[in-house]
Amino acid sequence: MGRRPRPNQALRDLLAEAGMTAAELAAEVNRAGAETGRTLGYDRSAVAHWLAGTRPRTAVLCLVTEALSRRLGREVTLREAGLDPQERPGPGAAVRETGPPGRGEPVYARDLPVPGPLAPPVAEGRGRPVERFEVEAAESMALVFHDADTSFGGGSGRRALASYLTADLGPKLHRPAAPALRRRLMRVAAQLAYLCAFMHFDDHAHGRAQRYYHTALRISAANNSLLDRAITLRGMSVQACQLGHVRQAVDLAAAAAGTVTGPAVHRAFVQGQLAVAHALDGRPVDAVRALATAERLLARSPDPVSAASVTGRYHQGSLLRHESAVRQILGDPEGALRTLQAAEHHRPPGERRSRAVVLADLAVLQLRSGRLNEAVETGYRFLDDYPHLASGRADRALGDLRALLRPHARHPAARALLLHSARLVPGPGGVRRER
Repeated sequence: MGRRPRPNQALRDLLAEAGMTAAELAAEVNRAGAETGRTLGYDRSAVAHWLAGTRPRTAVLCLVTEALSRRLGREVTLREAGLDPQERPGPGAAVRETGPPGRGEPVYARDLPVPGPLAPPVAEGRGRPVERFEVEAAESMALVFHDADTSFGGGSGRRALASYLTADLGPKLHRPAAPALRRRLMRVAAQLAYLCAFMHFDDHAHGRAQRYYHTALRISAANNSLLDRAITLRGMSVQACQLGHVRQAVDLAAAAAGTVTGPAVHRAFVQGQLAVAHALDGRPVDAVRALATAERLLARSPDPVSAASVTGRYHQGSLLRHESAVRQILGDPEGALRTLQAAEHHRPPGERRSRAVVLADLAVLQLRSGRLNEAVETGYRFLDDYPHLASGRADRALGDLRALLRPHARHPAARALLLHSARLVPGPGGVRRER
């Protein structure tokens, strides 16, 4: 009979460093699994088994390190967590699954997804040549999906866009086309793949978002489009920031900054994200420098918001939001609050999802600075937009706002806002329900 497995002290130490309970780790693993399309049901008893020396199945190992990486703000390896499959857990220990099976891939790739030199256009297949009206139709569809995303959130159309890419646009890439028309076709395909990635990111489907970002990179490379490549790398940096992969966020944004070409507005778009990544990485001088570069570039742009583009849109409200994030990270909460208020005023009316997220962030900053009445007023404005959105980011913002309001539940205005927001809490499957 085999001996008992050796307790996983490394995992226990990481939990203590992260300030997480076993139940919290289980919940974060389940959440990371959901982002890749897996339904997991781990609880604290499963984590107790891992701490005792058993391991989750291979498909779930990276979800554990992903959850810890996000909480700690640095990459946690399987070896550091005592979960390396190449190392035996202890004499005679059986490696067994303590939770439900899953399938798919890790939420965040550990290697930097930056391709090498740009490749020549892909070889054309056979079939009827692509006609101009087909490319124009795809460009019109791109605007439709973009407008749906900005007005109603990524969850409102990400599945429809994924189907369109697979069933309609994808096959056209393999048909012959005149050179100029083929470049336009591949450009809109790269833009739509990027948009599909961002819509999945907005709805917290991070695994699928990464797959579409990689698709956008491959199409950009095949089309020799440095601009589309840079915009995609910048989007991946935004995702890495949200997931706590700060070093990768800096590398991705720096790669985008070193690649981006074209109008000044697109270069400002990249520099603003680079500023946030540098601030998170504890590099204030670099953050301020990148922010100043973004401001200078935006001032040189005659048309900061182009209605004909579905990627790389950037304007004064976007810049101010980046400045607010940098100020907050670098320890200037009052400056961050003032700048975010200005960002909200400069947000175009059609950008409902971005406005809602900005308002939620503003309410949080106001609460943390002791401005309860202002926060309640801002919270109501956020809730005016929220019912129209299908967005994981908006859902998370609502949860964060409610959590910060609960300590003030005896205050009449705060209590009224909590009661109002409770009717909008997402139910099973993300469907909002009235209580």
